[in-house]
Amino acid sequence: MSVIRFGTDGWRARMGRDFSFRNVRIFARAYGRLMRRRHPGRDLKIIVNFDTRFLSSQFAQETARLFSLMGIETMLPNRDAPLPAVALAVVQKNCLGAVNFTASFNKPIFNGIKVFNQAGAPAMPSETALIEDEIDRIAPHFTFKPRYANNALIGSVDVRTPYISYIEEVIDFSKIRSAGMSIVVDNLFGASRDYLDYLLSHNGIEIHSIHNFPYASFGGVVPSCDRDNLRDLAQTVRDRGADIGLATDIDGDRFGIVDTQGRFICANKIMPPLIEYLISVRKMDGGIVKSISTTDTINRVADYYLRKVHVTPVGFKYLADMMRRRRSFIGVESTNGASLNRTITIKDGILFNLLVLEMLAHHKLDLTRLFDHFYQKFPPLYNHEASMPKTSERASKLEELVQGRGDGPSGYPVRDVVKIDGVKYLFDDGWLLLRESGTHDVIRLYSEASTRKKAREMVRLGRMLLGQ
Repeated sequence: MSVIRFGTDGWRARMGRDFSFRNVRIFARAYGRLMRRRHPGRDLKIIVNFDTRFLSSQFAQETARLFSLMGIETMLPNRDAPLPAVALAVVQKNCLGAVNFTASFNKPIFNGIKVFNQAGAPAMPSETALIEDEIDRIAPHFTFKPRYANNALIGSVDVRTPYISYIEEVIDFSKIRSAGMSIVVDNLFGASRDYLDYLLSHNGIEIHSIHNFPYASFGGVVPSCDRDNLRDLAQTVRDRGADIGLATDIDGDRFGIVDTQGRFICANKIMPPLIEYLISVRKMDGGIVKSISTTDTINRVADYYLRKVHVTPVGFKYLADMMRRRRSFIGVESTNGASLNRTITIKDGILFNLLVLEMLAHHKLDLTRLFDHFYQKFPPLYNHEASMPKTSERASKLEELVQGRGDGPSGYPVRDVVKIDGVKYLFDDGWLLLRESGTHDVIRLYSEASTRKKAREMVRLGRMLLGQ
């Protein structure tokens, strides 16, 4: 059996072990053959992108070489590029899809591959399963003879200029500029440098930028927009007395916010007021898509404005697919990913950082006062999250709960059970979700309640259900 298996967020593996040039070549051959069979007689055009990780650009060049030898036209950005810019180029250039070399928020010792379809959205499991099947067919007898690339089929593509123009059409930079906010931008050594910071400074908005150069080891942190990895940003905001700190992860598809005191603001907290702003001020039409682990405060906003909410499993490929099918204007996941349904349906950390700035500028409020005003209309809910190593015993217990064979929660009357992804128990005052991670060998526990204490209690209850 092949070692290449696509999870909820692509394939990733340890560098030099499973993630090797041989396996990259096997993937490229399999993907190219599959595209040839699915689109007979058609000129094939694919974008191959890469992040700032060690060897990512070389993996991309090797993939382009194999594609060229299969008669597939391949376009490479002239440097690492954020995923939203690549997705937009896929649509504008009428490509059949894209391949991106990145391991997202994993440690530097890992690398990976994400596959995108011709809509610029993450490939669905049905699509990646076809690639896996093709890999299984060719891997046992795979051989490769070094050959020069067909350079006539390998070109470059400017993904930055069209993306900058796209963002400038969406965001009201004059409104942000007039607010006079002091802003710190953290690029986390990733592909968004010269994108988010450029968009602000080019539009006359003064910023201070950190970690704005490529660094394959990420300066000792993981390039992810969470509290632990944004400590430098938080400290810089406090030291400079800035109003807000903005971050993007290595791919540019997730956002991170810290307030003037350096406190991390998670997606479950910032997205509900932002959605209200987009509905009430920006007059965006349509429903809302959210993953099953995302806050129910979004449902409260949706109910108030008579909007439908569609719930998906965790993994943005599911949100992107639902956004297209339900014609919803926004998709939100709890891990700081969100997308507007405009041309592309991929999560975009650059865009949503800027939308948060625009919202604050419109209301003439800082984050603390924004939440105070918002909670007067929509009382706060509190989230708690934990992970447990996945053992065979815990996986079996989770499966029993999903199948309805195990003993459910005690102490909290269960109002309903949802099984979109794992098992989610709905109580009168909150919910508890238990699910296997699609990217790590752990079981995730999520909860939400009207108090922090209750949210923590619900996670403890989940631990008991799975066995300490």
